[in-house]
Amino acid sequence: MLAIFKELDADPNLYSVVFGESIFNDAIGIVMYETVRKLGKEAGKPFSQELGGAIAAFSVIFVGSLLIGALSALFVAFV
Repeated sequence: MLAIFKELDADPNLYSVVFGESIFNDAIGIVMYETVRKLGKEAGKPFSQELGGAIAAFSVIFVGSLLIGALSALFVAFV
């Protein structure tokens, strides 16, 4: 889709929004894959405990990535 936007000389802001959204989706997919892959690794843990740990890990990675991205954007905008 991004190649079509370039070919049609679409609005640069639209291109940026779609590009950012696709990167965001890829990042969420990677984090979710790793989170689900780690489920069931520890024998004897109840499912509710594993699920809570998975939600916590996902939240920490999500918020940490968001902060890193926001701080990087602010730094670049300042420079």
